[in-house]
Amino acid sequence: MLVIPLRPGAANAHQRFSLQLGENLIEFEVDFVSYLDAPAWSMNLIRDGSRLVSGAMLEPGSDVIQIYRTGIGQMVFTGADVTLDNLGVDNSLVWVPPVVEA
Repeated sequence: MLVIPLRPGAANAHQRFSLQLGENLIEFEVDFVSYLDAPAWSMNLIRDGSRLVSGAMLEPGSDVIQIYRTGIGQMVFTGADVTLDNLGVDNSLVWVPPVVEA
């Protein structure tokens, strides 16, 4: 399990970074979505130049990449509903590695 480092605030409204998740180097694109009625953050995941996840919304209490069947494990978002200023402060994005069957 690993907490993905997310940064709050207007200066971080468009975040780009890479993390090693198990055997996968994953590029993260995390963007604040301002045109919706409520604050929201969207996430894309890229591996080896191929997009694995496109537009996953960071909503508390969910595995935000479950429907994509990426094979990289789970990304569970926990805590409070998101705002521009509380991302990674009042909530967390946690990577859970896939279960390896023997």
